[in-house]
Amino acid sequence: MEAGILWDRLADLRMGLFISMPIGTVLSALILTVQLLSGAGLAAVLWFAAVSVINGARIGLAIAQSDIPAPPDIPDNRLKPVAARLSLYGLLALASGIAWSFLAVLSDGYTTPQAPLYLIVLAGLSAGSVTYSASYAPASLNFMTLPLLLAAGCVLVKGNVENYVLGFTILLFLAGMIRSSLLGQARFRETSRLKYEAREFATRMERNSRRDPLTNLLNRYGLEQAISQLGHSGGPFVAMLIDLDGFKSVNDTYGHNIGDDLLVRVARRIENHAPPGATIARIGGDEFVLLFPASGSPHSTDGLASLIIAAIADPDPALNSVRVGASIGIYVSEKPQLTEMLLRADFALYAAKRSGRNEYCLFDAELDHGLERKHCIERDLRGAVEAGALCSWFQPIVRLDTHAVVGFEALLRWQHPVHGAIPPPEIVTAARETGLLSLLTETVFLNCCSMIEELARTGRQDVRVAMNLSPRELEAGNVDDMILGGLETKNVPAAMLEIEITEEAPVDRDRVDEKLERLADAGISIVLDDFGTGFSTLVSLKDSRIRKIKIDKDFVRDLAKSVEDQALVKAVIDLGRTLGIEVMAEGVETDADRLILRSLDCTIAQGFLFSAARPMRDALAFEPRHFDNSAKTSFDPAQLPSRRTGSAA
Repeated sequence: MEAGILWDRLADLRMGLFISMPIGTVLSALILTVQLLSGAGLAAVLWFAAVSVINGARIGLAIAQSDIPAPPDIPDNRLKPVAARLSLYGLLALASGIAWSFLAVLSDGYTTPQAPLYLIVLAGLSAGSVTYSASYAPASLNFMTLPLLLAAGCVLVKGNVENYVLGFTILLFLAGMIRSSLLGQARFRETSRLKYEAREFATRMERNSRRDPLTNLLNRYGLEQAISQLGHSGGPFVAMLIDLDGFKSVNDTYGHNIGDDLLVRVARRIENHAPPGATIARIGGDEFVLLFPASGSPHSTDGLASLIIAAIADPDPALNSVRVGASIGIYVSEKPQLTEMLLRADFALYAAKRSGRNEYCLFDAELDHGLERKHCIERDLRGAVEAGALCSWFQPIVRLDTHAVVGFEALLRWQHPVHGAIPPPEIVTAARETGLLSLLTETVFLNCCSMIEELARTGRQDVRVAMNLSPRELEAGNVDDMILGGLETKNVPAAMLEIEITEEAPVDRDRVDEKLERLADAGISIVLDDFGTGFSTLVSLKDSRIRKIKIDKDFVRDLAKSVEDQALVKAVIDLGRTLGIEVMAEGVETDADRLILRSLDCTIAQGFLFSAARPMRDALAFEPRHFDNSAKTSFDPAQLPSRRTGSAA
């Protein structure tokens, strides 16, 4: 800051000199002319020459100032020369003041007829020196003090009241100029100080805006700035996207303070293993980025990823019951382009997570094809919805005792022109990421309405049509308004519509419950889908709005071969009967599983054994085949393996 203030003083003096020196030269030439006209000789010429030489030296000093760098580029070893330059300004001002003091000699102690003119010129120059040297008081004080004191002394020596008044006026003027000069210097210094404080504050804020306050690593913005300063030479560059496994359990079990401490320790562990000159950032809650030139790492990319995973997974003494690991997505690029690198590293990260905990994955040609497929699907989704290429097929739901069709589940179908059949989960994910989920839901709902209209027209009002809906979707949008408004507009019976809710945990449970209440009150059947695989399963059964539960296919597939799964399914069926909730099974693929379900008193099921999903016209015309129910298969609890319990010594 001091260097900046010194430089500002020099700059202000320089600017002032280029204005005041020409004026001073003109006034000194005017005095020379008056002196020559009044008969003065060599003394006046010598005086003018001395004043001109001093003025020239001051102008030369100002011109030479351009070799001093501006802040903040002033190095520490140049501070003394800057201060010396200011002192030299003061010395030259003193020399100029001494030269102008000789006016007293030229005017015989201010007794000549031209004396009033000289006093006026001297007063003007003094005021000008204060004005144009406000940043550095010695520059004005050294110039005006001696000439004005001599002028006052000469006037006072002459005696009489008029001269006393004039001498006192000159002294008063000098005092005012001194005070103005000192005040001007103080104000200039304060203004300069505030300017540099504001600049330092802005620099500090800019620096802080690039840093994560918890770990002191770069944040996303800082990472962008750092990468923008990297040249395209020195590649290839490696980007590692590091995501912690199990971190949520730390916050849930120990609290956010312990979680924050863990993040700091993880950041230090990454720093300890990072190659020299690597760029490290924290860009999310538990996501870190490590970026470095491949040539600068002493380890291979695979080896470094393994080292970092091992360091993070090393048990932490502060966490007794939770183990934290890390998954890493890696992308190698010839050019450091943040968006591209993070996008591909993120895709590789999720591939690593699919492999399990403490894994890494390098973005390769196969993943590149998968990412291109993902982008293509997201890009084409809206057009497919609007063109009707994305439609709903309906899978029959049948009774196991009578083989009658009692319902249909609407399932998404999209035959992409390049990638073929797109699985429904992939369609939903693409819709969520592109902001088209509400449009997709409305499309499915309208398809269900068309199916219900056809069923009602043919007198099959006892058959229900189900559509899938996630709690997150209920929470975020106005799906309930869309459904209730659509039923009223199309005059479709609400009792023929079922909504299957997947068991994922919403953020705002109350908001979801309120919307489910509206739908249930309208007569829509609420079905709990994928029962046994989601969150708060038993708690969900207490909800009076749940009228049916679907046992997840993971429990039903190969049910005849697993006595344990049979026991679980039996328990769910008995619990549903006790609570007055209908229970159905999904994913039935073999006749053996069908027979086991019948023996467990499950009455409704769906699956490939009965029929795959069909286009609406085919589904309406579907006639289920009859199965042989004579085979007797029953569940025997005695076949369950015994389980020993005990405690370690």
